[in-house]
Amino acid sequence: MNWIVRIFVGLIGLVFLAGLMVALGGYMVYATLRWLLTGRKPQVVLVWQQFRQMRQGGMRWSQAPAGQRTGTPPQGDVVDVEAREVQSHTPRLPDRQG
Repeated sequence: MNWIVRIFVGLIGLVFLAGLMVALGGYMVYATLRWLLTGRKPQVVLVWQQFRQMRQGGMRWSQAPAGQRTGTPPQGDVVDVEAREVQSHTPRLPDRQG
């Protein structure tokens, strides 16, 4: 009786593993097609590139990812709020009634 339980649990494990492999393959196909159609790299590729850069010593944790870097160095003054005058003659949506 014990060997029947072992075979059954082994088959359940194989089915679970096969399901994970099918799901991973489906995601890879979806991510590749999206990458080709939109030009946006999958998140897995971006994370892998960041880890490679960190291993080579070219990037620190506090820096922005490669796709989000700007060409200007950080400024000394930080502006939280910028006040602007509200014009009374600007077009507005009508008030909702009811």
